[in-house]
Amino acid sequence: MRHPAPALPTRLGFAVLLAAALAACAPTRPAPDAAPPERGGVEAVPSAEHALVLVSIDGFRWDYLDRGDVAAPTLRRLVAEGVRAERLVPVYPSKTFPNHYSLVTGLHPEDHGIVNNTMHDAAVPDSAGGAGRFSLSDRAAIADVRWWGGEPIWVTAERQGVRAGTVFWPGSEAAIGGVRPSDWLVYDGDLPYAARVDSALVWTGRPAPRRDRFVTLYFEGVDTAGHRFGPDAPETAAAIEEVDAALARLVAGLEARGALDQTDLVIVSDHGMTALAPDRVVVLDDVADLETEVEEAVWGQTAGVWPAAGVDVDELVARIDAVPHVRATRREATPERFRYRASRRIPPVVIVPDEGWTVSSREYVERYPDRPSGGGHGYDNELADMGALFVARGPSFARGVTVAPFSAVDVYDVLAEALGIRPAPNSGDPAVADRVLRAPAER
Repeated sequence: MRHPAPALPTRLGFAVLLAAALAACAPTRPAPDAAPPERGGVEAVPSAEHALVLVSIDGFRWDYLDRGDVAAPTLRRLVAEGVRAERLVPVYPSKTFPNHYSLVTGLHPEDHGIVNNTMHDAAVPDSAGGAGRFSLSDRAAIADVRWWGGEPIWVTAERQGVRAGTVFWPGSEAAIGGVRPSDWLVYDGDLPYAARVDSALVWTGRPAPRRDRFVTLYFEGVDTAGHRFGPDAPETAAAIEEVDAALARLVAGLEARGALDQTDLVIVSDHGMTALAPDRVVVLDDVADLETEVEEAVWGQTAGVWPAAGVDVDELVARIDAVPHVRATRREATPERFRYRASRRIPPVVIVPDEGWTVSSREYVERYPDRPSGGGHGYDNELADMGALFVARGPSFARGVTVAPFSAVDVYDVLAEALGIRPAPNSGDPAVADRVLRAPAER
């Protein structure tokens, strides 16, 4: 079996982005649901002035703010004026697409279907009738609604009459449940941070009824630097400072129109980062014949295989599990806390490397002997280095408080509560909202 080189996300040109943004249609929104949720017997009625901006800093480890070499005055201001979680615990696998989608649906990957950044599913056939494949670089797959389960927060909002916009977010390019955000952009990693922030400011600054009350922002640079240089590198600190400058632009823009205190800012990340090294690699060929025993494989810090027909799966699992620095199980025997069993998109054999280790093939190792390097993620979601960020500041949130760690699936309920909309069914703990939000009478 051939081990392909890693794929890089497709980057559309700026002109393509603008054309797509202008063409992005706003579907007719269903009528609002009957009543907003209640907390403590008091209706959580959304204010006409109140907006919420959800910001993702991809790859921002929970403890980066505590580094002495990181200048992040805006983030630290938001912490001082709001609420911070000691750590946001990602879902397993601690990868970008599964976690971003869990943040906005309140569901685990086995329930919403985005079980990895790369996956395949025979029930989503491609144009040739084979198993459909999903990857970050496949624009058609990303826009294909068949991959996306659950109900993301922008759909929840639009269905209840709350206008939404997304300056990038996994899932926002598909018409999930037949609904798109009123405003949305096709992902373009070359779009400057300032332009992203300005889009959010424009959308939240329009007069009603065209004003977006929920908007997402996405910044990928910290993750990119962490992968290339490692979590402790000065380049990663510099990337954090670039994001902080973008947040300063957002805050200044809101302050300039007197809207900062009527806007909730929720800053999250999807996962953390840990150091990798080329001498911490498990070569799968050492225990399995990739040509005859493996039909398909997922490589890296979250790994797995689809055994070929006729292979004794239990015997293959035992061989892989006996290798140092990895654990291997059948899909249905993965740790219960992973919540990583129920989807057919999960490999039948799941391989979990030790922190800092990578599962690869002999061909890849020989071709790239200096890899992996820098940093990576995808490991056991309870490892400290996989921990993510949660900071919130605004009229809905507590002030000057640090709370105990909670899960990425808990964020959806918090967002819905802050917006005053009824959440869709989800796996989050509703008690988390009580820890991070002010009482309704105080808002």
